[in-house]
Amino acid sequence: MEEKTLFSTQEVAALLGVSDAHIRRLVGKGMAIPVGRIGKHSYVFNLAEIERLKHRNKVGGRRPAK
Repeated sequence: MEEKTLFSTQEVAALLGVSDAHIRRLVGKGMAIPVGRIGKHSYVFNLAEIERLKHRNKVGGRRPAK
């Protein structure tokens, strides 16, 4: 059986525990690099990029509660 090599935006989001909108925002900011595009709102990622995203330094986020 062949190992899967390409993953959709939705599959990447599920693997990373984030929303697909978050993945699209990362692409828009240049922080995630897809290998291609499917339609208007979905991208294709390889396993190496998913691993890189999994181990990236996380910066920013929500403001702390007052």
